[in-house]
Parts: sequence; C-alpha cells; structure tokens
Amino acid sequence: MYAKPVILARLLINNRRLWIPCMILVGLCAITLLLHESDNTNRDIETYVSTQPSKTFPFPLANSLTYDEVKFLLDQLFDTHVSLTDIQSIWNKLMNIWQQILTKFVHDACSLCHHNGSYCYESIDVTRYVYYINESFYPINEIKRPVGMGLFYYFDLEHLRAVNNSILPTDVSACDYFHMLQLMVNVQLILHQAQIKYFLTKGTLIGVLRHHDVIPWDTDIDLFIPSTATEKILQSFRRLDLSLNKNSSATTSSTMENSRKRLTKDRPSFHKDLVVYQFKNVHKVTSYKIFSLRSPIVNRTNYRWPKIDIFPYEENATHIYAYPKHQHNLGTMSYLAKSNVEPVYLRVLGPLLVPSPRQPRLSLKAMVRLGRSNLFHVCEGNTFLHRYNRGSTDNWRVPCKELHRNYPFVRSERNATTNLCSEELKFPQLNQGLSLYKYRCEEDLPRTLQ
Repeated sequence: MYAKPVILARLLINNRRLWIPCMILVGLCAITLLLHESDNTNRDIETYVSTQPSKTFPFPLANSLTYDEVKFLLDQLFDTHVSLTDIQSIWNKLMNIWQQILTKFVHDACSLCHHNGSYCYESIDVTRYVYYINESFYPINEIKRPVGMGLFYYFDLEHLRAVNNSILPTDVSACDYFHMLQLMVNVQLILHQAQIKYFLTKGTLIGVLRHHDVIPWDTDIDLFIPSTATEKILQSFRRLDLSLNKNSSATTSSTMENSRKRLTKDRPSFHKDLVVYQFKNVHKVTSYKIFSLRSPIVNRTNYRWPKIDIFPYEENATHIYAYPKHQHNLGTMSYLAKSNVEPVYLRVLGPLLVPSPRQPRLSLKAMVRLGRSNLFHVCEGNTFLHRYNRGSTDNWRVPCKELHRNYPFVRSERNATTNLCSEELKFPQLNQGLSLYKYRCEEDLPRTLQ
C-alpha cells in the first residue's frame, strides 16, 4: 500500500526538474493559508475595535486651530461689525474645537485614572453635554449675541494637577479632580434636561475668575439655583433617604445598596448612580449635595466625595438673595439685582463651560464676605476640608503672587472703549498660554498679579 508514494518520492528526488514547480506549488498553498488566517485576524480585530471606546485622539486633533487662531475667532465673535451669520459660523467653529478638547481630556483622564476604560467613557456623554450648552447659548438672533466665551485651549491633566505648594497645598489629586469634573458634567446635563437655571457661586466663582478652574486647593463645586426649583432637583436625581442614625455605617451601606437596586433601567447610563441628599447645617442652611454612589463615603456623614453643593436662593421681581438668620459664608447672598446676574455668561471651568453671573465684582460682593482682603491678591486656604468632614488646622492667608510659580493665575485687561475684558491664563512651568476668555464687561475688576 506504500509502494506508490515511495515510487513518487524517488522520482521527485531523482528528477530535479520537478523540484522547482513543486516548491512553487507548496509556496502558493502556504501563502494562501497565511492570507486566509490574516484576513480572519483582521476581521477579529475590526470587530473588537468596533466594540471598544475610541482611543485615537492625538493632540493636534484636539487643537485643530492654533492658539492665536482661536484668539482671533474670539475677537471676531465680539466685533459688532461682524454679521450674525458670521457670528454663528465662528460660534460653531469654537464649539467644535471645544468638543475636541473635551474629548481629549476625557480620553487622557480615563487612561490615567481608570482600569475599566469602557465604564469611564460611558460615564461622560461629551456629545450630549456640548449639545445642551450649545442649545442654551447659541446666538440665534441679534439680541442673543454672545456676551462671554472662552476655552481652556491646553489642558494637561497630569501636569496641571500635579503642581503643589507647601503653604497652600492641594489635597486633590489629578484623578480626584477628574471625578469632580465627571460629576459636574453629569449634574449640568441633568439640570439642563430639567430646565433648571443655575450659576456658579462662592469659591467656584472665585476659581473661574482667578484660575479659569476650581481653586487648586479647593475640594468641591458650588452652584446656586432658584428655591422654586428645589422640588425639581429632588425629582431629577435619585433621592437618598437615610435613617436618623448617622453613625451606623451598616445602615448607610445598606441604604446605598438599596438605592442602587432601585435605579430604573431606562435612565441614561451617565447618571444612573447619581444621588441627591438634602442637607441642613448647624446654621439652618439647606443645601443639596449631589454625588456618585461609586465615590467613597465621607467620615461620619451620609454623603460622599467628590460632591456638588447646590444652594437655593429666593427672588422677587428685581432681586435675588439667600439670607438666613445667622450670618456666615455658606449659602448666603445679600440682595443682588437680577440685572447683575442675567444674562448669565459661559465661564471656563477647566475643560468645561459653566454659567456664571454677568457682573463678577458685584456678584462676589453679594456672595462672599471679602473683609479687608482683595481675593485676587490675597489667597486663603480652606476653612473646611470637605473630603474629611472637619475644619482645617492651617488656615493660611498669603499674597497670591507668592503662589504663581506653583499654580496658574489669570491675567486680565479691560478695553474701556469697547467695554470688552480679555483674560489669559499662563503657567510659567509650561511656558505657554493655557486658556483665554473674552466677555462684555461694564465694571473694572483688575486681576493681574503685581
């Protein structure tokens, strides 16, 4: 039975003229098999990639225009001689650049802070976030021409949030900061969906004016909303109802778990785990703390950190105010004319854009007890550490100019002829412009460090 194969083998060995065509034939078969295997591998890779979050956001894409080109667009945006059609075109370009920058920020932060990259990408819906901001502030007519706009053009999370100072140190790591902004994006989305007016207040307002960001050593974000919207807040977020026994960690954990189970499946994935907790402090000031069930519990409390603090304000026909019985610096606001708040301006909060009162000096005067210090020249440390639920042992007050080599500070100038204020954030360590902002200003608020 083996005679024929043996004879064939001997013929091939003895007849060398048959070697070449046989080798060619074997080679062609091998190439065909390799191509088929490669095609299957490529198909598998394509299937895998199609199901994964996109991770190709090179830095040039996130900055499709140069810093100077973006600066020129902002100048054009506030030129009264430019037609509304051109203003809309410029606005669309800026929105597109902002979405690219924000997308890159999320990509970098997810790579830095999350092993489960899939969840991280799903937890921030950049497209929807940009859509709502654009819908609220798009210049649809001459009356609604932009009054304030800017971008944090170059946001390097790892480097910007790694800086520190021994006098006023930051206790917020790069990933803590990312989780805070992650929370802020989702809170803004829900506020827009529920059509709740909101704007920055307190330390966060100081931060966007002085740093185009959260104050580097601050640990939360503060917002004001109308008191008439408080019921909407409770309806829009998953409410956390806890027993009165605040010291029982078992009760807290059990309630948190029950809250998770009660979450409805039809809610968008980006805020399935967000909770609102109605809080009343020792001064009888009611606020609403919004946080994620994924965040760690703050010691001896029923809430978690990072969090967003939302304070309700009262209003009449002409003014808004939040004036509790006890005077202090939390959740209060002296009478402030609505004309000094509205129309609200978009302000730069790191890579985000957040509504802010239109008159910063008068708003700060109503919201913050300035005392004798100028908060743009004197920097104060935190009096309360939110992530630890305790007062600070060191409450430093130092000239801000002593910190400018460690933390970025805004430099501003005002054109008295055009009533336009320009702001720019530069950081000596990176030797380049980080952010720029322009708005219509009717008051002088110098913020340039001497």
